[in-house]
Amino acid sequence: MAGSTHRGEEQSVLDAFRVVREQHPTLRLLLAPRHQERLPEVEALLRATPLRWCRRTAMTPDTDVLILDTVGELAATYALATVAFVGGSLVATGGHNPLEPAFRRKPVLFGPRMENFREIARLLIEADAAHVVLDSDSLAQVVLYLLNDPAQTGLMGERAYQVVAQHRGAVDRTLAMLEPFLEK
Repeated sequence: MAGSTHRGEEQSVLDAFRVVREQHPTLRLLLAPRHQERLPEVEALLRATPLRWCRRTAMTPDTDVLILDTVGELAATYALATVAFVGGSLVATGGHNPLEPAFRRKPVLFGPRMENFREIARLLIEADAAHVVLDSDSLAQVVLYLLNDPAQTGLMGERAYQVVAQHRGAVDRTLAMLEPFLEK
């Protein structure tokens, strides 16, 4: 699964997907562009490939790539993934929330541009729950590594969940620290 992707990332994801499918021909991709108005652009990329694709709202059997074209389903959809790539991280966008797939016990992959989620990205990497990928080649390599080692994939997903579990309640802790400074 590739969630919250931006212009410039979908092509990398599709290139990696085609490489991975050479070894895993039944693999499917769930692609969730960050902005719905970009769906025609993403569909144009797919039309230039031999892949069978459709939007989730017009689902057909035997689809290689399913485009999530609805709002509000991304977080829950991560539960369907084997491996999750978090977009906005291969381009200068600052990344998107890696906690969503981590909460669903999925190994998390993202690019080097995670400025908006620097601390949680660091924690996931240190826990061996996430990998940084630089381009379509490294994305394909890491996905192949994980698909070829289901035990490692499960362990990585479990470590991702543990990072989330260890940091639950951060809002309450922050509010407790700020309370002495708030007017009463």
